[in-house]
Amino acid sequence: MGWEDPYVPPRNKRLDAEIYARAGSVFFITIRAAKTSSPFVQDALNKLVVDTLREESLSCGCTVLTYCLMPDHLHFLAGPREDGRSLLLFINRFKGKTTNTAWRVGRSGRLWQPRFYDHALRSDENLRKVAEYIMLNPVRRGLVIHPEEWPWSGEMNPLPI
Repeated sequence: MGWEDPYVPPRNKRLDAEIYARAGSVFFITIRAAKTSSPFVQDALNKLVVDTLREESLSCGCTVLTYCLMPDHLHFLAGPREDGRSLLLFINRFKGKTTNTAWRVGRSGRLWQPRFYDHALRSDENLRKVAEYIMLNPVRRGLVIHPEEWPWSGEMNPLPI
């Protein structure tokens, strides 16, 4: 018998599906581009991704608050608008639709990694601070000096007070 690595990294386990369909819950979502690629450097593809994020959120009954599309990943804050509307369904439809549409504009293969990272914000977490963290992503990466200079980020819906 050969040597086996005793460390198996944990999988990103999902919460119960009902939590992703509970109105008022907000999640910090990160979706990475496939195979450590950086496809989001073309304005046409970036516009397609942002437009689809907006369209699919409306279609699925979810609200996207703040978003930031970086060259190799997408961050956003989102949640269901009403009970029973699934954030998981929204994300899966968004990923599928952007991939299929990207194929029509010249991309091939996967656009996104199969899984995504989510963090359910707790009531004691400051939503504005998380939104600020998202908006400062291009500044931290050295892509712009001020967050408002990055064309692929913004607020789709106002943050709750």
